[in-house]
Amino acid sequence: MERFEGVRLQRAVLEDFAAALLRGAGMSVDSAAATARAMTDASARGVDTHGVRLVPFYLDQLENRRVNPAPAVTATRTASACVVVDADGGLGHLASYRAVDEAAQVAEETGLAAAVVTRSAHHGATGVYTLEAARRGFVAFGCTHADALVVPHGGVKPFFGTNPVSFAAPAPGEEPVLLDMATSAVPLNRVHLRRDTGTKLPPEVAVGPDGIATTDPHVATGLIPVGGLGYGYKGAGLAMMVEILCAALTGMPHGLRMGKFTGPGKPVTIGHFFLLLKPQAFAATGFESSIAAILADLRAQPAQPGQEVMAPGDPEKREAAQRAALGVPLDRRTWGRLVAFAGTFGVAVPDASVDGGPGGA
Repeated sequence: MERFEGVRLQRAVLEDFAAALLRGAGMSVDSAAATARAMTDASARGVDTHGVRLVPFYLDQLENRRVNPAPAVTATRTASACVVVDADGGLGHLASYRAVDEAAQVAEETGLAAAVVTRSAHHGATGVYTLEAARRGFVAFGCTHADALVVPHGGVKPFFGTNPVSFAAPAPGEEPVLLDMATSAVPLNRVHLRRDTGTKLPPEVAVGPDGIATTDPHVATGLIPVGGLGYGYKGAGLAMMVEILCAALTGMPHGLRMGKFTGPGKPVTIGHFFLLLKPQAFAATGFESSIAAILADLRAQPAQPGQEVMAPGDPEKREAAQRAALGVPLDRRTWGRLVAFAGTFGVAVPDASVDGGPGGA
């Protein structure tokens, strides 16, 4: 996780502030609430790349009329275990929560359900929605695609989006197990965060305009798939899977053809995919004890010096506990942007404590 200096706010205060800024820019109450809820959930768990620091990006989308500020989200059950949610051109948070809601109702009846979201836009951290499903007792998979930012394995120009995938499963006595990862070596927002915090990128995660790997976030114009320069075919293969699930199944254009998310231009619509499974439909007994045993055995494995064997989501669980006690951190540049937007929209700025670290991302 990234470490940075900035400010801290309590989660509820931060969520209310983010929602107020979005409403100030013209977003409907329900869409603003869902967007703020998703962003704050990510920030509270240490996923700062997809947390409240996205507010300026979403405000830009609204200002440039790239998204519908007041979408009328609808859901249609198209088969016994299939749901299609129409996001009506809005940001994807409201529609993604709706997709989980609809799929959960169907999965209670059928044992499993798939929901796609069409005519949507950026929905933040995909893990927000699989985590929500797992908190309700379901095993969940989700993914989304994006504009072309990632070079194909062996290529020099971006073709795929960062195309994240997420998997979550309920765990007895603790927050669900959660995998939430881009199929690129890092998400684009990590490049932006490194620019804002003045730190270099790790090697083999990004390329410059010439297609050559770079550690300078200001030079980076494209990302490398998971697996790096030598084994990036793995990430590229996963990105292709996501493209099929989120573009082909939803009727949306794939990354290379959808245009760019940022700046002026026509609205860019994308798709999301969710699959929910009811554990009791497959394992009538023993599911919870099996999950507990897997986690206990994994965490008990011998570790290399200075290391610790953890399950997916364990670092975020620890960060969430710290942030619940100390407040959610924001880097100084993001906080300055939010304060400036508050002045523009006449939104009251909440009190924030100065923080010299540790933050988290």
